[in-house]
Amino acid sequence: MLLLRIHRLLITTLLLLLTVSLLKAEIQLSEKEAQALQAQTQWALELIRSNHYLKNEIQSIDGGQIIENFAENLDYSKLYFLRSDIEDYLFRFSESMEGFLENGNLYPAFVIYNDFIDHFKTRTDWALKRLDEPFVFEKEILFESDRTESQWMESQAEADAVWNDFIHYQVLNELLSSAGEATDSSDEETIDTEALEKQLNRLFSDQSFFDEKMETVIEKLKRRYNRNLGVWEDREVSDIQETFINAMTHAFDPHSSFLSTHTLESFNSAVKNSFVGIGAQLQDVDGICTIKDILPGGPAERSNELKAEDEILGVAQGDEEFEDVIDMQLQYIVRKIKGPKESIVRLLIRPGDSSDPSARKIVSLVRDEVKLTANLASAKVVTLPSEDRTTSIGVIELPSFYGNIGFSSSLGTTSDDVEELIEKLKAYHVEGLILDLRKNGGGLLSEAVRLTGLFIPVGPVVQVVDARGKKQVLHDQLPNMAWKGPLVVLTSKFSASASEIVAGALQDHERALIIGDSSTHGKGTVQEIFHMNTRSPMSWFQPAHSQTPPVASKITIKQFFLPQGSSTQLKGVASDIILPSINELFPIAESDLDNPINWALIEPVNWYNNWEKIQVSSPYQEGLIAHLAELSEARKKEMEELIYLQDQIDWRTQRYDETKISLNLETRIAQQLEEKIFNEALEERYDALKTNPYEQEAVLLDIRVEQEADSQNLKDSFTTNESEEGSEQAKEVIEDEEDEPAYDIHLRESLRIIRDWVLWETNPLTEEVEFSLL
Repeated sequence: MLLLRIHRLLITTLLLLLTVSLLKAEIQLSEKEAQALQAQTQWALELIRSNHYLKNEIQSIDGGQIIENFAENLDYSKLYFLRSDIEDYLFRFSESMEGFLENGNLYPAFVIYNDFIDHFKTRTDWALKRLDEPFVFEKEILFESDRTESQWMESQAEADAVWNDFIHYQVLNELLSSAGEATDSSDEETIDTEALEKQLNRLFSDQSFFDEKMETVIEKLKRRYNRNLGVWEDREVSDIQETFINAMTHAFDPHSSFLSTHTLESFNSAVKNSFVGIGAQLQDVDGICTIKDILPGGPAERSNELKAEDEILGVAQGDEEFEDVIDMQLQYIVRKIKGPKESIVRLLIRPGDSSDPSARKIVSLVRDEVKLTANLASAKVVTLPSEDRTTSIGVIELPSFYGNIGFSSSLGTTSDDVEELIEKLKAYHVEGLILDLRKNGGGLLSEAVRLTGLFIPVGPVVQVVDARGKKQVLHDQLPNMAWKGPLVVLTSKFSASASEIVAGALQDHERALIIGDSSTHGKGTVQEIFHMNTRSPMSWFQPAHSQTPPVASKITIKQFFLPQGSSTQLKGVASDIILPSINELFPIAESDLDNPINWALIEPVNWYNNWEKIQVSSPYQEGLIAHLAELSEARKKEMEELIYLQDQIDWRTQRYDETKISLNLETRIAQQLEEKIFNEALEERYDALKTNPYEQEAVLLDIRVEQEADSQNLKDSFTTNESEEGSEQAKEVIEDEEDEPAYDIHLRESLRIIRDWVLWETNPLTEEVEFSLL
């Protein structure tokens, strides 16, 4: 035992002596790049030690957990590493990990990463050879399709057996997909059950059909394996560094993270709702960077040279040579296309509408700021019928809490935009307002406070507690209220952080009715962005004159509590009225993440609003919530759309639990046909429901109206030289592409609930009243 400890101590000492020069040799970095990596790693460690909310509770860095986190991030399905690999890394690095990080030495990260690449190459070669061998789908074998909770494989023999089943699983999935596709002679994108059954049964009855499909499948999978290997081999050093440092930060909590230069840029763009680029949404289609959509107001739209489905084959900076981007990872292509404002980028394009595959054209664009107005708050007016009248309800959809960060100006702020929309909705004489936060994952805390203030007079919004236990109460200090009528906040498991502050504060103030999933996400912590290049002058980790690209860390520094004292951490904000939701099935809440901070309770803020006295609507009138819930429950039993919703959830729940998938062709065909029949029945019911939509009208921010007008003027100018016939055809295409309003069952029931609230206030119930199922 003593010899083992001495041996381990010697190894630890030697490894700690590996300096930046060894790191440079291992990954071929310049001295400046290696020094930057070292300084950034040291800075990130010191920052989380000195600023994290749990800094007083965590005495040391858990090297073993960092290794496990990093290995699982690389190999999340546990298909490449063996248990012996992990145990070797734990033996070599776990006890010395803190020393490595203190020295800014990423040697363990690159050892593990390089080993992973070697395993990936070896297994890719194995898979490509296995794809050339015959496949038989006659045995009744079950493959565990979700391996995220699996243990590391014990031996090479076990790995080969798992991979053999995995290859069969992939081939069978692609075979069924290919055989079930609509034929070239069909005008439909999908085929009905009877046609699908005939197509799939040809896999048994028509050997040439089977061989043809198998050949297509094998070639597709070979391309995929080779492309995936290229993606891993092409990862930049900064990506590996970011992943490894985050393996450390996530040992503290799931939201603290290191932000590389590119991640920081994306974060800033999301908060500000703008970025500098060409204004195109891109996607990877079988290794080809393809334009999915042209964003309004950007250089791409103004040029009229690019269209959806165009393929980007090469990128050049200014007058430089083109760089081939075929099979390049999409995030790296995006980085090459983005750049400084007013700089030139040239794209080598294969037009998507050309019948000639050899067609090429070069498009030169001047990069400019692109305003992401589609990510801003938007609204609509929905008119609901009842027995003897109609009720107009305003709906504001808010995707995030955006605004100004630092000294930079944003496209707008959440609170200002929502206030503008409320004023516009008032012009439609809406009687109730729904704030839709279902897809809102959070954002700026300051904007959450300001937004809450639009619906209450002065008062507490959130209590914030730091690592020292110091409490700060953030108040709304403006007495003006933008909306005093009935208010619903629509939430889901995806409503997190700042969304939960708004929903929870309005619930604690008894101002709003919360409708949605059983509770929100449950993220009750506050993160602060620390920029390495704008730190305290006392920091010794990086010279003040350094010109290295900016990086940052997002550190959990505080926990927030609602006015009544409860944290939203883990528990979230419970709904007053719960709607059936498939979200309840999935592991998407804070409690499903690793290392979440615990829930806590503190003293409430002493505050009271007499809503009746100041003539502001509150759902906490005696008997109102129970009344609204009773009416909603009655509709769930009698209303077709709510019955349909529950049937869909029940079916998906059953399928979700079935993670072991058969590798028998006959069994899978039977299952696919069964699912097809059920889905067609659901679609038929859904299509029938869509024939009775509520009347609605979009209400947009001024900036959205202006941008859409500018886009339309551009389209009109591009068609001025066309014939009248051609212009009419263009208009028809535009009209055909307009999406019909989504038939949103959760929103529709929320509208009916707030309508019932409006009717209650119009005519308070003194006896039982029946409401229609309209």
